[in-house]
Amino acid sequence: MIKFDESVYEKLILFRSFIKIRKIQDSLTQLRINKEEQSILKETFKTYNQVFRENNTNPAEYASMSLAAMVKNESLTLEQIDEILFIIVEDSLFNAYVYKLSNEQLKINGQRLVNWKLPNNNKILDNIGGKSSKDFIICGYRLIESSQGSVESLRMTMIDSRQHQIYDKDKDTTYDIVYPTIVEFDFRRQLLHIRTQEIDNFINADERFSTMSGRIKNTLDFIDSFQKPISYKKISNFKEILFDIEENLLIEVREKIDKELDSFKEPVKTFCDAIEKRYTNRDDTISTLDYVKTSIQTIIAMNIDRNPLGDIVGIRFRNNVEDKNQYSEITILDKRNHCISSDNLYWLNLAVLLDVKSVEFLKLILFIENQTSIVNLEFSFETGNIKLLKNTAGEDGAMPNQIKYDSVLNELSQFF
Repeated sequence: MIKFDESVYEKLILFRSFIKIRKIQDSLTQLRINKEEQSILKETFKTYNQVFRENNTNPAEYASMSLAAMVKNESLTLEQIDEILFIIVEDSLFNAYVYKLSNEQLKINGQRLVNWKLPNNNKILDNIGGKSSKDFIICGYRLIESSQGSVESLRMTMIDSRQHQIYDKDKDTTYDIVYPTIVEFDFRRQLLHIRTQEIDNFINADERFSTMSGRIKNTLDFIDSFQKPISYKKISNFKEILFDIEENLLIEVREKIDKELDSFKEPVKTFCDAIEKRYTNRDDTISTLDYVKTSIQTIIAMNIDRNPLGDIVGIRFRNNVEDKNQYSEITILDKRNHCISSDNLYWLNLAVLLDVKSVEFLKLILFIENQTSIVNLEFSFETGNIKLLKNTAGEDGAMPNQIKYDSVLNELSQFF
C-alpha cells in the first residue's frame, strides 16, 4: 500500500477546484529539472493515480493523494509542490479585471519593492492556516526585469487569509477551500490585472469575499495599502474601446460585403419595386430595400474570407437615448460561433451601433500564433473585464493557459 503525507494532502485538497489531472501533468513539465526527471515524475504520478483511484472516485482527491505520496517518498520536495500550485493557479485564473497603470517605474533594487515585503520564494503551503491582520497573504511572485533594471512585470499569487466553505449540490456536501487571486503589475502594457475565478456556492461568507464586486474592491484596497503604492485608474472608456475592436475586425469585412452587394444593385431594386407595387401595406420604419439588402449581406457574409486575426461571435450594445434609464438593448450571440456579420440582426442594427460607438460586451474568437482563443470582453465594475474561455469540443476542448493569456493581451492592449 502506498502511503502519503497527510499534512500535505490536507493542504493540497483545499485547492480542489484547481487540482486537475491534466494541469498537474503540464506543471510537472515546467519544473526546473531535466526532461528525464520530468518524465519519471509524470510516470510516478500516473501510477499513484491508478492506485488511489481504486478507493476514491474524486479526481481532485486522488490526485492530491498522489502528490502527497510523492512528497512522502521524496520524489517531490515541498518547494516543488509550491511551484506546481503556483503554475496550476496561474493556468486557471483567466477572469481578469484590468486597470490602467500610471507611467511610474518600479526599480528592481529600489526601496519601494523592499517595503512591499514580498516573500523570498513561493510559500503557498506554509501560509495555509497562517494568521494575518489583512485579508490576503502573498504566497509567491514572478518578477521579470527589464534591460534598464526596472520591473517589467510583477505577478503575485495571493490567498485569502481565511478559508471558506462551499456547497456541492451534486453531492449534497460542503468543502473547505482556499481561494487564490493573481495580481499583476504589468508595466509592459501599462496594465494592472486582477485575476480571479468565478465565485459560486460560498457558505456564510462576507460580501467582500463571496461577491465579485466585493472581492475586486477588497483586492484593490489591499494593494492600495502597500507602502507607496503604484497609481492606477479604471478604464472608464472600455465601451468605446470595444467598439474600436469591433470596427478593427469587421470594417474590412463590411466593405467586402458592400462591394459584392453593389453587383446586385439593379436586380435587387427591380425586385423591391415589384414587391412594393403588389403589397402596399407595410412597415415604413425599414424600407423593403433595406430588408432585402440585409438578407443578401448576411448570405454574402457566410461566403467571404474572414479577418485573419479572428471573428466577433457575440456583441451587446444599447441605443442612444436621452434618458439613460430607458434604453433598448441589442444582443447578438451565435452559439455555433459564427461571425455576427452572418446574422440579420447585425445589419439591421448597424446604424445604431455606428451612431452610439459604444459596446457593452464582445465575444471574440482570435487566431494568434497558430492558437485559437475564445475571449469575452465586457465593461464591468466601471472598468475592463477580460475572460478567456475553454475552447469548444470541436476545437479539442483546449483550456486557456498563461501563454494564451499573454498572446491575447498583446493583441488587445494596443487598443487600451
